[in-house]
Amino acid sequence: MQALNRFLPPLIVAALIAAALPVVPAADDDPPATSSQTKKTTPKTPGPKTAQGQQTPPKGPLFGPNPGAKPPMPTDNAADNPAGEDAADPFGEPLPKTLQEWRSRLTAEQFQITRMKGTERAFTGKYWKTETPGTYKCVCCGEPLFTSGDKFLSECGWPAFSAPIDKKANGKVAETADFTFGMRRVEVTCRKCGAHLGHVFNDGPPPTGIRYCINSASIVLDEAKPGAGKDADADADAGAANGGDDAPKK
Repeated sequence: MQALNRFLPPLIVAALIAAALPVVPAADDDPPATSSQTKKTTPKTPGPKTAQGQQTPPKGPLFGPNPGAKPPMPTDNAADNPAGEDAADPFGEPLPKTLQEWRSRLTAEQFQITRMKGTERAFTGKYWKTETPGTYKCVCCGEPLFTSGDKFLSECGWPAFSAPIDKKANGKVAETADFTFGMRRVEVTCRKCGAHLGHVFNDGPPPTGIRYCINSASIVLDEAKPGAGKDADADADAGAANGGDDAPKK
């Protein structure tokens, strides 16, 4: 009895201490969250942003350069001399070698279309429905490109020709694949100076079935002499066949 009395006080103290301590559940016995509890989440760190406040696209093989994006606008000092160092216009003047030189030589519209590959609005060009006999020459270098005999009135709103002056594809006019603006077309340029003229399509009249759709601002009409009539076209074709730049003079 004396032994029981000796151990009883410590047991009572231990029991009181245990009752006062909070019950902590085990890690795998956490109670489920109630509707009044909110789940804590780690805040997301925003990615780097551009100057406009938009997040930059992710990097990787699926996010490379946009193949349809336009190249940066060339500067006025950029070289633009596909004709070569010794090329000259019909008056013997050397052709420009930079965009700045072309800009000073051409009107604003001519420069935008021929050197920057622009397009005039349909039904606004000077020659879209002209029927005057003569030879159409490049406005940049004076190279004969088309004749009035191959011109026809098209509903497209631009001057239309069934064939170039030499009747050859990639002859006096060069034809190059053009994939700009999400379209698949064939660009037409002056072989001598590289001036952008327009595009060529396979929806023209017989016998060629070809339509050279040309900007009026890229060409200039050298009218035939009064009374020449249709003979001017025949002379121009003969001159091209003989390798000459101009129609034979009568």
